[in-house]
Amino acid sequence: MKNKDIESATVTSRRSALKTSTLLLGYVMTAGTTAAIMNGCKADRSDGWKPNYMTQDQNDLFAEVAEMIIPATDIPGAKGALVERWADEMLSTYSPEDRAHFIEGMSMFDIYAQEFSAKSFLESNEDERKSVLDRMVAESKKSDEPHIFNIVKEATVAGYCTSEVGAIQLLNYDPVPGPYKGCVDFSTLGATSAL
Repeated sequence: MKNKDIESATVTSRRSALKTSTLLLGYVMTAGTTAAIMNGCKADRSDGWKPNYMTQDQNDLFAEVAEMIIPATDIPGAKGALVERWADEMLSTYSPEDRAHFIEGMSMFDIYAQEFSAKSFLESNEDERKSVLDRMVAESKKSDEPHIFNIVKEATVAGYCTSEVGAIQLLNYDPVPGPYKGCVDFSTLGATSAL
């Protein structure tokens, strides 16, 4: 097999795996998140990192919302996995219109926080933030259009599961897989595997 054929087969099998895993989760990923995963987006871990597509306040807001979605437990949460940096990199795969829609949608967290507490989301306390998220979750269930909460949640989960923390500490990571075992009972695996 030529290198191009191998690369094409790898992309095809990765696409199949992503499609299958999203169907198992019960929803189809948005094009932007899928493109970010397919392009191998990674969170920049360098010191002095600054967002390219979000402002620093928007990136901090994303980090706080993401941490509420995947909080730290005995393993690091969304902030520990730097999902806010992954999300900023994800925006590089968006069209300018979709990127603007995402940025505009992020402002809803502050608009609702102002209604609940007359403060921004970042200035709000934990209960006020929870009220904002509860409202957005309720709205997202009624919306026919992609809702900003669902997009943020999807980016958080994708960024977390593709991070080193998510792949090694949350998912079942096997850097050197053993022999192929086709029909294995899920209960014997102990965890969902990382791609």
